[in-house]
Amino acid sequence: MLTTTELNRIEDFDAVRATWHQLWAQTARATFFQTPEWIETVWAHYHGPQKLRVILVERRGEIIGIVPFCVRTVRRKVGSLRMLTYPLNDWGTFFGPIGPQPGTAFRVALRHIRSTPRDWDLIDLCWVDEAASEFLEVGLAMREARCGFLARPRMEVRICRMNGDWKSFVDGKSHNWRRQMRRDLHQLEAAGEVRLLRYRPEAGGSGAEPEHFEIYQLCEEIAKKSWQADAESQSTLCSPRVRQVLLPLHRQAAALGMLDVAVLLVGERPAAFFYNYAARGHVYGLRMGYDPAAELAGAGKILLYQMIEDSFRRGDVEYCFGPGRQPYKDRFATEMRHAYSFRHYARGSFRSQLLQLRERVCERIMSPQALIDKGLVT
Repeated sequence: MLTTTELNRIEDFDAVRATWHQLWAQTARATFFQTPEWIETVWAHYHGPQKLRVILVERRGEIIGIVPFCVRTVRRKVGSLRMLTYPLNDWGTFFGPIGPQPGTAFRVALRHIRSTPRDWDLIDLCWVDEAASEFLEVGLAMREARCGFLARPRMEVRICRMNGDWKSFVDGKSHNWRRQMRRDLHQLEAAGEVRLLRYRPEAGGSGAEPEHFEIYQLCEEIAKKSWQADAESQSTLCSPRVRQVLLPLHRQAAALGMLDVAVLLVGERPAAFFYNYAARGHVYGLRMGYDPAAELAGAGKILLYQMIEDSFRRGDVEYCFGPGRQPYKDRFATEMRHAYSFRHYARGSFRSQLLQLRERVCERIMSPQALIDKGLVT
């Protein structure tokens, strides 16, 4: 007999933190985003009404799975709606239940949601990995709970799988690819010695150690010179609204041993960076940037080359480039996976039904591929 307990306060995490970490260690492709530390850190930085609904799935009093839901108010063309979703908010690409049986945990958690008073207008699970073991079970569970749903790709995620060794990876690339990489490296070496700095601290400490902040400052120094620093989105590492979230996350990731930073030095001059999170060999690229100076042309590409080579050497499993179709990702990616959205519109919500009607109109006037492209996060 499976039962549930619902947590509605961040302060309640301390009571289940040890169990959460144990279940996280048994979760396939677990990420930093699925830790209690990540959720409790970003929770205070969401600007808008929100309610925490973390479902603990238990068997005879023992927690066997955790499903972190939340209800957030979002703006759509039909007005404001309360959306039941995962608390990822597009910081990453994939999210799901924590524990060794994610499908079972999700089914029981959704049953719990349906048995409690509805405080949402729609369910939108935006980050379901098509390769996840629970992918098919999400749809089955929603049907079982009488939640009619729409499933559609929401993100295209490029991934470099570290199968085999580095030499085999390079040999599998085209002659032009290999020649261009050699040429770019040769040109960059004219500006000074090219060196990779890879910073991946072991778990332990408070995360506030000076060396952790120094590597963050190094990335900021490069980010301030990059074109992204002046972009309207203000989403780069040095942007104030991003920094206020990333810096406390930086400390948490360092303390958990999930911080991974790659910096390219050219003549000891910081030229490019990739800011990542790493968990059990699965590396996620969160931010990147490079110095646009003419003499450092190609620094970002060379850093990516050397970072992937270093990941092969370390025995990493994969590098995730995040969402988007940028050409540089395709040069190194070995596969592409979709993050799916599973969406259910509440019958008792007028605005939700308007949104569903709008969706049906779009389905009549647009091709299936056009609908997918329209909704992709890039």
